[in-house]
Amino acid sequence: MKPLVHVQRVASNAYTYRISAAGAQASGDSVTFDTLERCLFDAGASLDQYFASVELKLDGLFIGQYATLALRRHPSVVAQRIRQHFQPLRGAVQRAD
Repeated sequence: MKPLVHVQRVASNAYTYRISAAGAQASGDSVTFDTLERCLFDAGASLDQYFASVELKLDGLFIGQYATLALRRHPSVVAQRIRQHFQPLRGAVQRAD
């Protein structure tokens, strides 16, 4: 069984998460964190002693599998990778004038 961490952006600088597992209902949302890094750290810290890795979703988009140790020890690195690879491209849609 591998837990799935659902990270949700609730405002421009506000994130929350909930945890679910196959065949089980998701737990309630966490408190709100002011950065993605703090949200990832808390999720990793809450699962680190029980699970070696988790699957991660951000705003409903599957991001991949991450070691809970990486979420706890290097949340800024994980957050940066997420921003680089999964942030929508700015200006990708151009208007036809």
